[in-house]
Amino acid sequence: MKKLISILLVSAISLSIFTSCGEKSAFSDVTTDVAGYTYSTEAEEVPEEDVTEVTEEEVEEESGIYDNTAIVEAYETGDTSALSDDNLLVYQAAVDAISEFYSEDMSDDEIILAAHDYITTHVTYDSDELSLLGSAKEESSTPYGALIYGEAICMGYTTTFQLFMDMLDVKSIIVTGSSDGEDHAWNMVCVNDKWYHVDCTWDDYVPDYDDRIPIHTYFMVTDGVMEIAHVWDRDSSPVADSEDYVYFFTHGLYAETKDELKTILQASATEGEILAEAAVPLDSDWSAPYTTTMTVYAYWRMDFDSYSVIIYYFKEQYLDRD
Repeated sequence: MKKLISILLVSAISLSIFTSCGEKSAFSDVTTDVAGYTYSTEAEEVPEEDVTEVTEEEVEEESGIYDNTAIVEAYETGDTSALSDDNLLVYQAAVDAISEFYSEDMSDDEIILAAHDYITTHVTYDSDELSLLGSAKEESSTPYGALIYGEAICMGYTTTFQLFMDMLDVKSIIVTGSSDGEDHAWNMVCVNDKWYHVDCTWDDYVPDYDDRIPIHTYFMVTDGVMEIAHVWDRDSSPVADSEDYVYFFTHGLYAETKDELKTILQASATEGEILAEAAVPLDSDWSAPYTTTMTVYAYWRMDFDSYSVIIYYFKEQYLDRD
C-alpha cells in the first residue's frame, strides 16, 4: 500500500466551511495562502508592532505542505528573479509540463484531466517508500521529487497537481486524511460551482511501465466514492456530491449492458492497449467478455456507492469464445 506520513495544515490556518466554489467562512485572523486557498476574516486591527511576518519556508515547515506561492507568482508575472535555485528548477519543469499538456482554449475540466493524466503517466511512486524499511526520499513529498526526479509519494503527487492548478488558475485545495489506515493526501477541485475529489496517487498503479495509459478510478469523484477507502475531516472540506464530471459518464465508458461493455473493450484493443477501464451498474455480474480480437486474462473490480469500476487486462487472440 502506498504510504505517506503527512502533517495537517498549520494550526494558525483555521478550518473553513465551504458553501460553494470560492465561498468560505473562516475563523482565523491571519491570511495565509496554503493549498490554493486564502483563509481570512474581518478582524480587529492588530498593532503593527505585534505583527510577525511569516516566511514561505516557515509556513511550509509548520504545515508540512509544499508552499508554491513564489512559483505561482513568478508564472503570473514572468519574473523569476526572486526564486531560490530549487524553486527555479521546479518552476522550469512545471512550465515545460504545462506547455506539453495545456492550451489556452481549454476549459477548467479539460485542464484538470490533462494535469491528472500528465502526473499519473510521468511520475512513479517512490520505490524507497515501498521497500521493507519504508523510507521515502526527502524530495518525494514535493513537486521537486515529482517533476525533477519523476518520483513521489502521495503528498508529492498532491502538491504537484496543486501547483498546476494554481498556475493555471483552477480552484483546488489539498485534503489530508488517511486511507487503509495510513496517512494520505489528495486534491479537491471546483468546476461550475461543484466540488470533486481527484486522487492522482491512487490512479497511478504500481508498478509503472513505459507508455502506460492513464486510469481514472479516482478522478472527479464524489464523497460517496472516496469514503469507501478514504477518511478525512468532512467538516473542514467542501461537499462533493455531483456526478456531472465523473470520467466514465462523460467519456462514454459506462456500460449498461454486456454488449456495451464489449464495445468499450474492443475499442481499447483496437488502439493496441493492453488494458481498458469501464464503469458498470453495481448489480451487474458479467464475467469478462471475449471478442474475436482480444481475451481478458485478468480484471480488477471496485464497487463504489452508485457504480462499479473495472480495470481489464487483455491480450490479442483470434477465437471468438462468446
